[in-house]
Amino acid sequence: MKNSISNFFTTIPTALAGLALGIASLGWCWESAANLQGQVQMGGAVIASFLLTSLLLKFVFNPSLLKQDLAHHLSGSIVPTFSMALMVVANNINHFNHSLALLLWLVAILLHLSFLVTFIYYRVQDFKFEHILPSWFIPPVGIVVAVVSFPGGDLLIVANSLLMFGLVAYAILLPTMLYRYFFHSKIADHEKPTITVFAAPASLTLAGYLTITEQPNPLLVLLLACIALMMTLFIYVSFSKLLRLPFTPAYSAFTFPLVIGATAMFKTSHYLLNSGYDMQLVKVIESIAYGELFFATLMVAYVCLRYLIHFFPVNVHLRLSCHIAFNKMLKISGGKIVNSKAHH
Repeated sequence: MKNSISNFFTTIPTALAGLALGIASLGWCWESAANLQGQVQMGGAVIASFLLTSLLLKFVFNPSLLKQDLAHHLSGSIVPTFSMALMVVANNINHFNHSLALLLWLVAILLHLSFLVTFIYYRVQDFKFEHILPSWFIPPVGIVVAVVSFPGGDLLIVANSLLMFGLVAYAILLPTMLYRYFFHSKIADHEKPTITVFAAPASLTLAGYLTITEQPNPLLVLLLACIALMMTLFIYVSFSKLLRLPFTPAYSAFTFPLVIGATAMFKTSHYLLNSGYDMQLVKVIESIAYGELFFATLMVAYVCLRYLIHFFPVNVHLRLSCHIAFNKMLKISGGKIVNSKAHH
């Protein structure tokens, strides 16, 4: 009996944590876009919690698999999305129980730091430049999710420290990642979905900065916003090739970077409004935020569908029809968003 349960959880991909992060963050983002009384945020957190529990049981029953994942140059960089999703769930709990939310938030931070240290250890042991992937942003910069999800209280210094760490890590890693992507050997097909992670760090650090800083520096906001928009646009263009790749659980990487991009733009529009900037500029940024949110919602739904089809196979014709229909919709909506950004 125990072996059958263990074997069942073995089939759950570690990348599912990335999808949990994307779903939880999407509910969170919709609360920034519309007054939904927290219902969508709660729904996203519940679904994410179910997915995270499944992964937790996988590693409880098969602890050796966690070690294998952490030792791998790709899987090891994805594992921290588990703690990042846990941070978002903690933020939702804060609406009902601050003490519990704060405790879960701290646990998630410690868990993420342990993943980071382990990831660095294994990469030092077996470093190869061709192993460097955009997903390597996740262990050091991903911890800034703790800043965006800060539940409040007396630990603001912790959030500020994590934000500074994330900003410095991003500044160091970005040139290396760009050189790796444009001037070194090509990324293997099964690793290409991680290219979308390029869009996440600037948006994440911007969202974190605007979340906890009372008087943001306009120049830093401008710098991070410009990088975030350029990286997001780059990913939109890249989807024309990425979505042609055969499905793998790494498709999870298509979710959170798009969601946090929309979140960052909503926070930027609120900052501009509260700082007394021209309303036309505020409306432009807000329009971009809604466009990104629409695209992110579409992508999260598509990835969920592909996961369901992959793990619960349906008629081949239905699978093909869904894929073709989505690609047609993507071309239409993607073209509108890109044109809108270019116009603005």
